[in-house]
Amino acid sequence: MFENTQVKRAAGRFGRTGRHVLAGMACLALVAGCTGITPKELQSLGSELHQQKVDFAGLEKEARRARTAYAKEGEIRAAYPDTVRVATPGSKDVQYFIERDDAGRTQYLVVRGTADNKNLSEDVAVRVREDRKTGLPVHAGFEADAQAIYADAKPHLKRGYETRFVGHSLGGAVAAILAVYAKEDGYDVESVVTFGQPRFTTASGAAKLAGLPLTRVVDENDVIPMLPPGLFHNGPYGPYEQVGPEIILLEGPRYVYLPSHDATRLSAGELWRELGVADLPDHKMQNYLKRLEAKRSGAIEVAYNERERYVAKPKTAARAAVR
Repeated sequence: MFENTQVKRAAGRFGRTGRHVLAGMACLALVAGCTGITPKELQSLGSELHQQKVDFAGLEKEARRARTAYAKEGEIRAAYPDTVRVATPGSKDVQYFIERDDAGRTQYLVVRGTADNKNLSEDVAVRVREDRKTGLPVHAGFEADAQAIYADAKPHLKRGYETRFVGHSLGGAVAAILAVYAKEDGYDVESVVTFGQPRFTTASGAAKLAGLPLTRVVDENDVIPMLPPGLFHNGPYGPYEQVGPEIILLEGPRYVYLPSHDATRLSAGELWRELGVADLPDHKMQNYLKRLEAKRSGAIEVAYNERERYVAKPKTAARAAVR
């Protein structure tokens, strides 16, 4: 378990906003020792190279959309002239936009991520409820955001179009839930790409979403994808669990690719890393873009067990803006 001095050090590094994160990290610290992955399993799972082709140029384009979702409506429409809707529905402070290419019969729904302390507190909350639309166990706060956005967005979505969902942070979790809604309603869900996405469902929900075309991109030092704590049990629904394969961005051209099953086992079974390494600036979209831009001229896959060789300690002096 983490020492109190580590928690205090992390609190000083995260500042006021990080208190919400530390609430989740405290839960993680309490339960992380309950279940472990054996050294033999870690060596086996963590030493593999999967040779999966990753379109980093495409991921960079999606990351730019995710960053633009933080902008004002005029900036969004200037960056993406095919935008047909920008809204922050109801009382939810979660902005989204729909970009539609009628000639290519494609459409994007892009959701803004964590914008303030209120949003960030949703990332670390742990309450689960059965989704009213799908029956899946989902994070209650994310479901409420998704319900509000879907009701507002549905009149602007076209059937028969390839539909792609993108989101960062809280917006990634909401985008994934929206993709589930759209798939249930018969839309052609082509892809879901998220950056720094927290968990939104539990083990029983993840098992039912194996066919969701979700790709999760995470920075090695980003704390948010580990929240809510994966070993926090939600009654009959089981522990929180991520869905889909994981692409871990390291420094320079290097990255780790984990298929869905391996990502689940490794994140649930390992203690992860010291709190002193994680830092909130690594969660910002600008950081994700920098990591992706470094892979333009060629990316190199490394094994999960080798990843720490290509990770720098965060520099807390330079605090990035939210986007």
